[in-house]
Amino acid sequence: MLAEVAAVIAAVKGINDAISAVKTAGGHAADLGTIVQKYATANEKLQEAESKHVGKLSLQDSMQIQVAKKQLQTFNQQLKDMMLMQGLASDYNEIMNRVEESRIQHEKELARIKRKKAERRKAWREAGQLLAIGFSCLIVCFAGLYFWLLLR
Repeated sequence: MLAEVAAVIAAVKGINDAISAVKTAGGHAADLGTIVQKYATANEKLQEAESKHVGKLSLQDSMQIQVAKKQLQTFNQQLKDMMLMQGLASDYNEIMNRVEESRIQHEKELARIKRKKAERRKAWREAGQLLAIGFSCLIVCFAGLYFWLLLR
């Protein structure tokens, strides 16, 4: 398992523990701030793991990232419920706007990385084709020279 994936899973477990603690303690705004910080950290780690290993994750790692995404979505719903119950709807909306901006930026970055990777692959393919064509021409020239010298 990749270290980044393990870090994401650990961060999500930390969020779940924090949510349980807030639920049992009654949930204060300071506790919510800590949970939101852990959520942001887990979300960033998830995005880093995805962008660093675009198209290179094993099936197991990919499944674990998907499970972590689902857990983060579940946490998001729980956070919304807790903040609405405490009358912090505007704060929740502001936080989610920031998270959404971060997600959109992350998706753009992933698309850029994939595009650059495809362009690099295409450039290497074209370079290989040019090299093969040049080598073929060289072989034909040497074969022609050989037959010309032989038949002279």
